[in-house]
Amino acid sequence: MSQEIANKTKKDIYYKCTHCKDEIFGNTHKKLIECKCKAIYIDGCEDYVRVGGDKGDYEVISK
Repeated sequence: MSQEIANKTKKDIYYKCTHCKDEIFGNTHKKLIECKCKAIYIDGCEDYVRVGGDKGDYEVISK
């Protein structure tokens, strides 16, 4: 299977802030990214994702 086909079938994971409705892509290339209201932050890459904030402050979305 070619890499191009494999990437098209893979779903992307986003984290949506329940306060400001900001959506942050899970793969941030190891850069810490906060939502607009700073309730959550995401730091991740292909190998790991670190989510900061309370459990009720974000929801996980697959696109």
